[in-house]
Parts: sequence; structure tokens; C-alpha cells
Amino acid sequence: MDACTKPCPYCGAALPAGASFCPRCARILRAQQPLRPPTRLWGKLARRALAAAALLVVLAAAAWAWMPKTYEGWGEVIYTDDDGTYQLLLGEGSDRFTPVPQVETNFARKEICRMPSRFYVNHVDTGANAAAAFMRKVDSISVDFGDQGDNPSPMICDPPASADYAPEVAMVSRLTFTGESGSQELVWTIRMDNGDTIRLRQQITVHPVDTYEYHWQDYPMETAEQLQALMDQIGEEVAVPNVVNVYLPPVTYTQPVELASRPMNLYGCTDGPQPTTFTDTLSVTAKDGDICYLYDLEFRGGGDGVGLSASARVWAERCRFSGWRTGALVYGDVWGNVIGCTFLDNQVGFHFNSDGASVSHTGYQNNVFQNNGTAVVLENVPTDTAMNFEGSRFTRNGVDIDNRCGQAVNIAKAIIE
Repeated sequence: MDACTKPCPYCGAALPAGASFCPRCARILRAQQPLRPPTRLWGKLARRALAAAALLVVLAAAAWAWMPKTYEGWGEVIYTDDDGTYQLLLGEGSDRFTPVPQVETNFARKEICRMPSRFYVNHVDTGANAAAAFMRKVDSISVDFGDQGDNPSPMICDPPASADYAPEVAMVSRLTFTGESGSQELVWTIRMDNGDTIRLRQQITVHPVDTYEYHWQDYPMETAEQLQALMDQIGEEVAVPNVVNVYLPPVTYTQPVELASRPMNLYGCTDGPQPTTFTDTLSVTAKDGDICYLYDLEFRGGGDGVGLSASARVWAERCRFSGWRTGALVYGDVWGNVIGCTFLDNQVGFHFNSDGASVSHTGYQNNVFQNNGTAVVLENVPTDTAMNFEGSRFTRNGVDIDNRCGQAVNIAKAIIE
């Protein structure tokens, strides 16, 4: 064996100089080292940049989750916080589930109209009324029409407030306008305790209508036949939704009269030798349009029959009903109001028997019910909205209120004698 060679430590065979493995037994004589690519500076920097970017994304997501947010919607916003998800909406009437992004109405050009804008809150998952729970989280709430430019009849909104006549509404803002107010954007702004801002928008559009007046000095209406003919003629000549005001003479109508062709407003005479009087039934059946308003009329019966019979929306104010089986009857599927009226010596003063689904007004204030067998019969009433008899006086009636349908009635400020 050459002096420069070494034997294989495994088999003893002579190894060539510098051999890394034995040619006889093929055993590896030197441990192999893995090759590593050279480390480059830009690779280290890239890895650090990616890590920093990932950290920034996490921090930004966390910051966004805690930052105050702004929600906007036409008629409706779905809002979620730690306690659940809410449906916030602007609605009409007693329907608290249907958002109303646009409201259109018709009104006389120069007359002042007031109507509510209603803010409702519902739990999305259950549909339950969530007004009370949600309002506890509200920092402030405001309503505004914004800049109306040079509008000669700008719309006005009252500060939002709760409403006894609509207990399921979270807040109500009363809007005031005329038929010439045009179209304006109403904005409810709700600022939450957590810094979030919610804006609910609603477009209010008023279409002007003309007012037609018929005075007894200018048109024949001395008898029931003449009045009936005139109202039928007006129905043919004046289109809905224009307003019709009929000013009646100081006479007594002894035959039945039906207001059927279209809604009209009847004004009794207050400066003549006697009040405008009906001794037979006045029937209000005109449903195509607005409410029929009746002012300062006297309904004088002979112990039987119905003084005022309404299957269309009616509003009687400062009218007198005496000596009827039923002084005023509202039936069918409509709403009716009596305000500041007198019911005297009737078997039934005011009888509500309607299965409708809408409310015109909750007021039944300042009426006088005296010496009636039953002052008020509530057989069926549209919706469960409370009827407010504030200021009404009940005196010597057999029964003051026969509430057969269990209607919500507010008599806290009525006078019961």
C-alpha cells in the first residue's frame, strides 16, 4: 500500500488519494454538506415589508370596526350594532313595516295642511317593535327640509317628538305646507351614542289643486231636490282631486240627500235666520277622493232613522244631532270623525261600525253627549289606534261608551258627569 494512501475504514481496501467513497464497498467517506443559495439583501427587505403590510391591514380593520359610520337610505336603513339588527324606516299610518321613500298628496293652493312624518324601528329577526330599546342608544335626532331656495310657500317641520295617538311610532315630526309648496326632500338625522350617523330621506311632493266654491246666493239649493241636482252636476263638471266647497242656505231640508258623485265640503249657514237643518238622512257615499268635511249643520230627527250616514270618509265639526235613533253612523270600511259636535236625546249618539284599515285622525275632542240612550257605540273600528275624547262631555246618558270591540279609547281628559 502506498504511503500516501489510506485503507477504507469499513473494508480495509486501499483508497485513492482524496477519495470521498470506497471503490470496493461504496461507503461514503466524507459527510455531504447541502448547498445553500447565497442570501440576498432585497429578499430580507421584501419579507419584512410583507409582514409590516399584513400588520397594517389588521390594524386598519380593527380601526374601521371601531370608527363611527354613516348610514343613508331613502325611506329605510338596516342598522346593526352589538344588540342586533334594526329596520329603521319612515312610514305612513299605522303600517310600521313598509318604508315610504316618497309621499305624494293633493292640496288646495292657499290652504294650510299638516300631516305627520313617522319614524318606526323594528327588530329585523323578530319583527317586534324596537323603538324603546333603540331610542335609548340615540344621542340626538333632528328633522330638516334643508335649503328651499326662494320657495314662496316653504315646507316646515316640527322637532321630532313622541305621539300619544301613535304609540308604536318611535318619533313623529309634524309637517306644515300648502298646495303650492312643491316637492322637497325631508331628512331625518339620527346620531347614535357610539358616534354613528343615520340619515333617512323622504321626498314630499304636494300637487296643487283648485278650489271651487258654490254659494247659496248664486246657485239654487233651497230644497233637497235642488241641492241634490247641484251636487250631481258638480260631480260631472269638477274633477277629483279639486276641492269643492258648498255654502248652504239657512233652510230645512226635509227630504234625504246623498253626497255620492264626489267628495265635497258642506258649510252650514251661521249668519241667517236659522241654521242649515236636515230632518231626513244625509248620506255620504263618495269614496273617490278626499274626506268630506261637514261644518255647522243641524240634524234634527223625529225619534227614528239616522241623521248622518257615512260609508265614505267623513269629518263632522260643530254639528248638532238630536232626536234620532242614531245621530251619526260610520260604516263599511272607512274612518269618520266628529269634533266639537253635540249629540242630544238620541237613542245612539255616535255609532262606529267599520272594518277598514286606515286612520284619518284620532281626534274626537270637545263633543257634548247628553241625554242619549247610549252616547257612543264602538262596534267595529279600523285599526287599534286610540280614539281621543279629550274635552268631550258625557252627561246623563244611559251608557256613555259601549265599547263592543274593545277599541283603545283615551278618556283621561274627558268630562264624565
